[in-house]
Amino acid sequence: MHGECITEEEEESGEKSTPTEEFKAPSASYKWRIDLTQTEKHWPGWFHGLSSTFLSVPTAKLLLLAGIDRLDKELTVGQMQGKFQMQVLPQCGHAVHEDVPDKVAEVVSTFLIRNRLASAKDNFNW
Repeated sequence: MHGECITEEEEESGEKSTPTEEFKAPSASYKWRIDLTQTEKHWPGWFHGLSSTFLSVPTAKLLLLAGIDRLDKELTVGQMQGKFQMQVLPQCGHAVHEDVPDKVAEVVSTFLIRNRLASAKDNFNW
């Protein structure tokens, strides 16, 4: 295992993989086109204050997390105070909407109906 994280393969099979099996070096034909470290000065602006802004919105809120995602301190306190509903979607990556779109649709539609932000249609077929 790497740190305290469990890889998806370990969850499903119970077997551990070695770092060399998981992280093989890319072939020599691949190379970075952009030096991402040059964008580092912009990183704080992308997320700075995002948790407090999310918590300050005066309406029902839903936070979807992949099983690998973690809350920061501000969101942890807000979740413990019941300021938002949180749904953890296991066995998917950070882009939950791409990895498990059906589950995301189910969770979001249930949230919208429960909070009377939408209503269910009778005889709706997928």
